[in-house]
Amino acid sequence: MTGHKNKHGRRPGRGIRPWLLIPKILSIGALFGGFLAAAVLLHADAPQTHTQWTDLIATISTLFLRLIVPAVMCVILFGVLLFLQHPKTFLKMRWFRVKVVLLVLTLTPLHLTGRWLIDHARLALESEDLGRVSELMGRFTFTVDMAVLAIVVVIVIGRHKPRLGQRPKTLADQRSAPAANV
Repeated sequence: MTGHKNKHGRRPGRGIRPWLLIPKILSIGALFGGFLAAAVLLHADAPQTHTQWTDLIATISTLFLRLIVPAVMCVILFGVLLFLQHPKTFLKMRWFRVKVVLLVLTLTPLHLTGRWLIDHARLALESEDLGRVSELMGRFTFTVDMAVLAIVVVIVIGRHKPRLGQRPKTLADQRSAPAANV
């Protein structure tokens, strides 16, 4: 009696990659969901009093501290571990280089800007300058919106892996590559 032949399921030999990829995808979902939740809270709420502003800033801060920052750390950790499996291969792919450059050029300045804005909004709130708080939180809302947009672009690039003008290797290229390395 022959055993069951698995034609469509997982094949052995993929190693640790699935165990790194699954938590990375979940972390990306948490990151995107956290930013989306922050954007919705910022757009839906229209605080007028000191207490309302305090509550909004505290809620946004909790969302960042308890969800977004841990999700970013997990995405970075699992992304680096996935990259370290085949660094030469990833560095040859244009989509990967574009993704990394886009992350560095957008999310780093957005993080620094958002951190500055929220810190100054807290200071303005302490000095009872609600007009300044409103202005700073409006700019913070725009920063969060830009972060959501940047994350969407990075997710699309990472999911679809566009060639970006890079021609695919032909079968002849693949066969001659090991001979060229010897």
